[in-house]
Amino acid sequence: MPDRRYEVRVTGRLSQRARDAFAGMALAEVTTETVISGLVHCDDQLHELLAMVQSLGLHVVSVERVAP
Repeated sequence: MPDRRYEVRVTGRLSQRARDAFAGMALAEVTTETVISGLVHCDDQLHELLAMVQSLGLHVVSVERVAP
């Protein structure tokens, strides 16, 4: 699978601990949400990203594949 860029929007601003968990990903705060974005190399990596979001107790607003 070729690399794909994904954006995961979560509610609120991330703590430093949560920000550290997404090292290597771009983080942007947009109004009351945080956008976590980056390249995903395979389906397993996408599942790992979503598992990390869940393990941190973050509320997912949306998950979108975006143009690279």
